[in-house]
Amino acid sequence: MIDSTRRGLVVTGFAAVAGAGLAVQSAQAAPSLDLSDGKKRLRAFMRLRGSLDQSLVAGCISGRYYGVVGAEVRPLYGVTASTFVRYRELPDGRFEGFTYEVAYFTDLETGKVMDRWANPYTGETVDVAHTFTKPARVVIGEDLVIRPEPAIPGLQIRHATLSPLIIGPDLWWTEEVLTEAQIPGMAKPLHYSELVTLQTSVAELASNKTSRVTCRNAYSSVVNWRPWLKMGDAPGHLMGNGAGAWGVAIKDLPAAWIEATKERHPDVLTDPGARLEPLWRKA
Repeated sequence: MIDSTRRGLVVTGFAAVAGAGLAVQSAQAAPSLDLSDGKKRLRAFMRLRGSLDQSLVAGCISGRYYGVVGAEVRPLYGVTASTFVRYRELPDGRFEGFTYEVAYFTDLETGKVMDRWANPYTGETVDVAHTFTKPARVVIGEDLVIRPEPAIPGLQIRHATLSPLIIGPDLWWTEEVLTEAQIPGMAKPLHYSELVTLQTSVAELASNKTSRVTCRNAYSSVVNWRPWLKMGDAPGHLMGNGAGAWGVAIKDLPAAWIEATKERHPDVLTDPGARLEPLWRKA
């Protein structure tokens, strides 16, 4: 990213058809950046999301989750997540990727990862369910739709990569992800939707001299009350917002994430690519 609690639900598997037109929307588009050809567009996109040299790439996002009831928005807790991925090109020109995510929810005041949380809506203190997704394989083609292969039972995903936006020296490329999953313990399906926007330099992307480019990201999401919140059928939902980057060195991942991972999953810090190796070799 499959986890049912955060964006790990979608990080490792997507489906549907992207919009047909992917022309650059800009009054100041750089002539040297050609995204009209499907193969060039795919390789440019992969330089933001991963790396053309098959190396492991780490990404992170930190932000907050809010409760939304009617028009009232209430900050609830923070989130810090890191994703690891390796991509390689297939003989048919598509790319396959192998990925997993480790994410934690954090206390708003201290910024520390928490295992118990006082729900202000119910007054109940509940156990927090963090995210550790299983490694999964995804495939992406010239339509820039990311699909799980094999498909994930019980998970419906609509994924699309929108037309890139260029303003002056900067480019933004947004992924739209809409999911539905049946989660044990939930009477109704869990709906998770997010927009993840990747940002880079037009000049850097146009140069074609590197396997990957500098990539910052921002995300927003809407999701049902998570099961661990114990909200039942209460009206409302969660809204997430955050920012981060791809191509982050392990030592530069968020401090709260590093601290928690050192305690709970030290092998991830020692060798984050090891969990992907069995899938990488098998495929």
